[in-house]
Amino acid sequence: MQRVILGLLAAGLLWAVGLAVFITGLPQPSQTTPARVDAVIVYTGGGGARISAGMAVFADGAGKRLLISGVHPDTSRERLSEFWDGTPDRFDCCVDLGRMARSTRGNAEEAAQWAREHEFKGLVLVTSDYHMPRAITIAKAQMPEMDITPYVVASGYLNDNRRPNSRKAWRKLSGEYTKYLLARFTSLFSFVGR
Repeated sequence: MQRVILGLLAAGLLWAVGLAVFITGLPQPSQTTPARVDAVIVYTGGGGARISAGMAVFADGAGKRLLISGVHPDTSRERLSEFWDGTPDRFDCCVDLGRMARSTRGNAEEAAQWAREHEFKGLVLVTSDYHMPRAITIAKAQMPEMDITPYVVASGYLNDNRRPNSRKAWRKLSGEYTKYLLARFTSLFSFVGR
């Protein structure tokens, strides 16, 4: 019994140290528009901040098309056009809405299918700072042939010192870290048989 307790304590300590490293290593918000990409992909969430950022990057000239992945079935194209600052014809012709994804893995699968249908090779992936490590891990496992550039959006969960700014932020980041560990573990097997 003592060994079990010691093992659980060691696992808990290892997890806590890993969480601290994870938070310290979260990427800074992006400042410049990526160049030389075929397309932009945005994972929904974050109260619209991700969509706004992805649309701004696309309106600035990054990519030929934009996919907003994980759009709720009740969200209209007209509603999403309110986030758009570019020319109306570019939105009408080149912004695609993906409505199938309900998870980060679903986002990656939806994005992979879309990118392959359009024969894209270079992508910008737009999502929040805390979500980017897991999103990139899963996307690269789903699309190993793609060149994926992260575009990081501030989540508001981190203060100026890059530390969680509330209990809610700690809970969110702790949960995300656990999901990230699972994604890393799962991705180890995604290349088997490729």
